[in-house]
Amino acid sequence: MKIVVDTMGGDNAPFINIEGAIQYLNDPKSKGEVILVGPETLIRQELQSRSFESPQLHIQHASEVVTMDDSPTRSYREKKYSSMRVGIELVKSGEGDAFISAGSTGAAMTYSLLCLGRIPGVDKPAIGAFMPHEQGATLLLDVGAVALARPKNLLQFGIMGSIVYSKISKKKSPRVALMSNGEESEKGTPLVREAKRLLKASNLNFQGYAEGRDIFNNKFDVIITDGFTGNVALKLAESTFKTLFSMIKSRLDRPSRRIGARLIKPVFTELIGIFDPNNYGGSPLLGVKGISLVAHGSSNERAIKNALFEAQHLVNSNLIETIEQEITASLSSITYKDIDEEIIYH
Repeated sequence: MKIVVDTMGGDNAPFINIEGAIQYLNDPKSKGEVILVGPETLIRQELQSRSFESPQLHIQHASEVVTMDDSPTRSYREKKYSSMRVGIELVKSGEGDAFISAGSTGAAMTYSLLCLGRIPGVDKPAIGAFMPHEQGATLLLDVGAVALARPKNLLQFGIMGSIVYSKISKKKSPRVALMSNGEESEKGTPLVREAKRLLKASNLNFQGYAEGRDIFNNKFDVIITDGFTGNVALKLAESTFKTLFSMIKSRLDRPSRRIGARLIKPVFTELIGIFDPNNYGGSPLLGVKGISLVAHGSSNERAIKNALFEAQHLVNSNLIETIEQEITASLSSITYKDIDEEIIYH
């Protein structure tokens, strides 16, 4: 397989993308080749400075860069030679099997959707994020692709999330829940209540409502919500863990506590690793007709390496074909109402 990397995407591009690709190819578990997309001269200079050569590493020239300030739709039309567009078009043409970018999430979603198209039966794509807990991780989606979701979007998110979780965890029937403001059946916004009706009628292992606290326990495997709520939850979690670990560290630096700090340092280091987003690589953009992974903007080289391994796994698991088949099968027993097609504001 060939995995395409947007070399110019991310806060620390191109260095972390190139270094991450090198670490992946140097790992004996890697089974793919890597295509680095970006300014060819710059990429070659970086590779030469690291004295790295490999027949599994290729370069595809792209002269333009999509910035965080660019309008996704406008840049798609005007920057035809950007590293993001050239990279995704390699997947569309079959020259690449998966695409990874740590650049603008909005641009990656727009480019993937416009270039690769949607899987039949999926109206809107979703971005999934794995939230760690003591027994593993919960898949939360959507975390940023669709801020204003319709009831049928949340049903489709549930189907796709269940498939991805099953592929990665090998669990046959993942427990799916819908985010709400309480477990009681009468809780939830009109959107949530209508989505619940659809999810109950599906062939998913639907468990009912989840609350915010359930993201970080083992009560459910997949939690569904709209992109606005999911993104707020994701960013809140990231900042909470960062602040918490910083506060603990500052208090352990006091002289009277240094002996105890040395004793708990291994545990502290382990916990930081569990909650470090760089250990989880990228988030798959679900619903587009191709494998497209969005990595964190502040990703380091370890995150890119892990994203490459995640892409490798998803390609091997025939993710797109499985989603196509199971979306069709799942939706065959569902009859949408007019309200399922609407954005519900009240």
